[in-house]
Amino acid sequence: MKSPVIGRGLIFVGIVLFYATGAFAQTSFKLRLVPKVIACDSAIVSVEIQAPDSAFVMGNANLRIFYKTAQLANPSIKSRNNFSSGDYFSITSLTDVGVDTSVFTLNILYRGEQGSGTTVGASWISVADVKFALTGTNTSKCYDLFFLPKGASSSLPNTVITRAYASPTMEDPNRTLTAEINGTFTNITNQCSLPVVAIAKDTTINAGGVAVLTLSSQNGVFPATVTITGQAPIQLTQAEPVKTVSVSPATDTIYQILTVTGSCGSGSAAPGKSQAKVSVQEVTPPECPPVKCIPLTVRIIN
Repeated sequence: MKSPVIGRGLIFVGIVLFYATGAFAQTSFKLRLVPKVIACDSAIVSVEIQAPDSAFVMGNANLRIFYKTAQLANPSIKSRNNFSSGDYFSITSLTDVGVDTSVFTLNILYRGEQGSGTTVGASWISVADVKFALTGTNTSKCYDLFFLPKGASSSLPNTVITRAYASPTMEDPNRTLTAEINGTFTNITNQCSLPVVAIAKDTTINAGGVAVLTLSSQNGVFPATVTITGQAPIQLTQAEPVKTVSVSPATDTIYQILTVTGSCGSGSAAPGKSQAKVSVQEVTPPECPPVKCIPLTVRIIN
């Protein structure tokens, strides 16, 4: 029969080995929201996770995605990825509807044994794809999605992620433990399905010279058909997100973005980048240098 002293010693040795092998090494996560599909009436985003310090096995998790009710509605899981079978129950969801901001929660339920499960490592892996409807009042077709950092609010729920690991003791090796870990978030800010375009730049040319204006997409929404002062329509595409236009005005001229049109309707010019001025200066012949000028006297002979 094993003595209590030896049993406690084994437990102590197990814990020491657990720490020594790095089981409690610095562990954290990065969580991000990535636009995947931008349509005229909906948006699909991918929820992805990464372990920047040391890999860990995903345990239970509650991923709280906040969205503005004036922009988005009716969130639903489009696909469940990597954490919905085997050592996990199927990913479930919950929606808490608020007046201005609502919360869509993805729940990962762990059921593994001996610390088994899906490993989160240095490469980004997808948790799920989530679909939102764009509300009818959202004429700009832009939206924001964000996670709250831990402790950011005492009344709103935070995102919680745990790591799973086998018991460090020899007394109970089949037991699985979980521990909450900290992390950082990459949110989505002002993602639009309508194009935003900028024009650049102010320049000065000599009379008869040529100025080059640059049109560029500011949000990666294509195609974008742009009209500017006195020019034929110009189209920006995924293959050509930047285009130049050559102009040769006779006098000072402001070239302004007049319209921006995308597949889902009218876009806009980027704030503060909607026009470019071309100034025209007359060329004055240089004065004759004194050392090269020869006085000329004219005598009229009758």
